[in-house]
Parts: sequence; C-alpha cells; structure tokens
Amino acid sequence: ECSYEEVGHLCVSDPGPGDGGGGGGGAPARPAPPTRIPESQFQSFDIPAPTIYAWPKDWAVVGKPAAFWTDTEVSYIDMTLLTYAVTVKVTPERFHWDFGDDTGKTTSAKGKKPPPGSSPQIGHEYQKSGTVSVSMTATFSGEFSVDGGPWLPIDGFAHVASNEIGIDVYRYHRYLVDEDCYANPRGPDCT
Repeated sequence: ECSYEEVGHLCVSDPGPGDGGGGGGGAPARPAPPTRIPESQFQSFDIPAPTIYAWPKDWAVVGKPAAFWTDTEVSYIDMTLLTYAVTVKVTPERFHWDFGDDTGKTTSAKGKKPPPGSSPQIGHEYQKSGTVSVSMTATFSGEFSVDGGPWLPIDGFAHVASNEIGIDVYRYHRYLVDEDCYANPRGPDCT
C-alpha cells in the first residue's frame, strides 16, 4: 500500500506518516533500498570499454581469414545509491563485429587468438584490398546487489563500443619468372 515515486532514475518506496517521514523530532528516515535499476540508468554506468585484437595484427590478405577476438570479462562497479552500498555486476552477452567493409557478424563467443594452422573462432575474409577500420560493440546484461544482499536483475542491456583497429588488406599474386631478381632487379614481379 505504499506509493512510489521516481528519485533520479531509481524506484523507491515513499515513506508514509508512520515511517519516520513525518514530524516527531526524530532523525530523518533512511530511504528504502533500491529495488530496481532501469535500463536508462544502467546504460549511463561507467562500464569498461572492450578491447579488440586481430591476427595478423594490422594486416590481412584477400581471401584468407583474419582472426578477431576480445578479452572482455565480467566486471563489477561499486557505487552508493540512496545511502546504500550497491555493487553492479556487468556480464558480456553478445558481440557485434563491424569488419570495416560493410559486413559484420554477431557472436556470443568472444573469440581467441588461433593456434598456428587452425581456423579462427571469429574470422573474416576480405574480398578486396584497401584499408579498413574494425570495431565491435559489446552488449552487457547487469545484476545488482544492495549491501551484500542477493543479486537482482537490471532491466534491459547496455551497449559499449570497443577500440578501433586499422587493417591494411593486401592482394597477392604468384608469378613464375625466368630471371633472378638479384641479377635483374627490373625483371617481372621484381619491383
């Protein structure tokens, strides 16, 4: 039977006359603990930006897979809300990759650097040469705990952009030449 009001963006109970909110000369009542964090508030939190990596580090070859990954992990943010110690747990759920050539991919895996000779978990084959900028946006879910209590879900998701990586994409050709490039540096495919 309590009424609710929005304080900032957090939903809290409005103390009634018998709850220390009225007169009587006592100390002001501590507000009720937060019971919900809306998506708009979650999106304003200082969530660490994901870092992305590529292999080869800053180049790729047309028609050959380049590997991408991120090392984003679960993170925790400590804050005080309405006089309560609140810990927010931020978990990466999905990763939307922009490969810089008008293509992208959404994955639930964060990928990893592939061992030599194996296929990348998150790979992309470029179809033309040039310079591209690769980026990723991570989608995070959240939970919060008030004063060390149980974890409560946060409404919606937060989306955080990564760094950008510049990739030079090369095209290679094979030629059979009948001359030694050391003997004739101006021979076919020697320059």
